[in-house]
Amino acid sequence: MHPCIVHWFRHDLRLADNPALSAAASQGYIIPAFILDDNAAGTDKIGSASRVWLHHALNSLNDSLDNNLIVMSGDAEECLSDIIKNTGATTVT
Repeated sequence: MHPCIVHWFRHDLRLADNPALSAAASQGYIIPAFILDDNAAGTDKIGSASRVWLHHALNSLNDSLDNNLIVMSGDAEECLSDIIKNTGATTVT
């Protein structure tokens, strides 16, 4: 049985030419995730126009992933911990 690997999409939402995603896919089953952590963003917190773009980009990514993208908002460490606990993932990329 191959391990479950959480691939955390952060700044790079590409499927093609994504080295971290390719490496993870070669090692096991991918659990794709995106976490919006406004508190950790500090001064890099995205504005309303960027949020509209992000919404559409995440919808497109989710469509490409057969609606398997986990999208969460909150503390990234807590969200990742929840994903790992709920999926049994052994690695995060």
